[in-house]
Amino acid sequence: MTDDFKPLFLARLTQLLDARGMAERERTTWLRDLLEIDLSSANRKLKGGIAFNIEEVAKVAKAVNCSTDYLLGLKEGSARDALPGLAFQGLGIQATLLCDRLLEQETMVVSAKKRNAINGDDATIAWISRQSSAQNAQFIGWKDGEHGGWWLGNLEEAPEHAALHRVYASLVLDASISAYRVAVLDDRAEAAEVMQGFLEQAGYAADTYTRVADLSQALQRIRYDAFVLDWSMGRGETTEGLMEEIRQRHVAGTPIMLITGEASELEIERAIDQHGVRYFQKTGLFKPIIAQLKKDLREQG
Repeated sequence: MTDDFKPLFLARLTQLLDARGMAERERTTWLRDLLEIDLSSANRKLKGGIAFNIEEVAKVAKAVNCSTDYLLGLKEGSARDALPGLAFQGLGIQATLLCDRLLEQETMVVSAKKRNAINGDDATIAWISRQSSAQNAQFIGWKDGEHGGWWLGNLEEAPEHAALHRVYASLVLDASISAYRVAVLDDRAEAAEVMQGFLEQAGYAADTYTRVADLSQALQRIRYDAFVLDWSMGRGETTEGLMEEIRQRHVAGTPIMLITGEASELEIERAIDQHGVRYFQKTGLFKPIIAQLKKDLREQG
């Protein structure tokens, strides 16, 4: 790609990823997985330090359902064999909202959860204002400052200092058709977020936690389909007790992926024998974990 195309290509790619609700922290891992390159190269490509070759441009265009001509600035229309409207692809489905009164540059589509929902397992697709704009809105959305996901609710349910976005439309997915939901627990938030990014790229809905107590409380209202747990949570605390709680509250055989570099052989053996976990060494390689998770969920379903 020549330097003449690069600024417009990156600007349009950013706009398309924004419209799909992909957080900035998720984009580097998304591009790394898509192009099968290292994390540093992916980061430099997104910042304009390394050019995309023609094959990479084609892969990106296919992934964001857009023509290469649009990404390179050769035409203005971005759609490629798609319905006109604001499209969402994720959670195992594709959905498009057709509305002449909504401008694409002012709207984005996100996956979210409803505050105080009767069924905590139901995922929601929401079409919301790109800018913070909730004046006279009956229903609003806000970003979870701790876990990074989106929430929907009434004005009085939102956190005090959250940026509020008007919800134009929402679609609730029953748990029977929505994506598998996975809980990720790691005492390091950045590690949990990287795992979350890989899970979401694989088509799963993922929630992150950094404290055992927070996930334990969530188990009272959310039924997770699988868990990815770190062993050591700092200050001598482990997730062994949580595993026992999961086995008591959830369907027998719910997959638990245990990732650790600190547990002893005896502790690992006990976790496998008593709680039926899958053990992975903490090496920074996430694809084998995703592959095993897919296999276990497929066999369970």
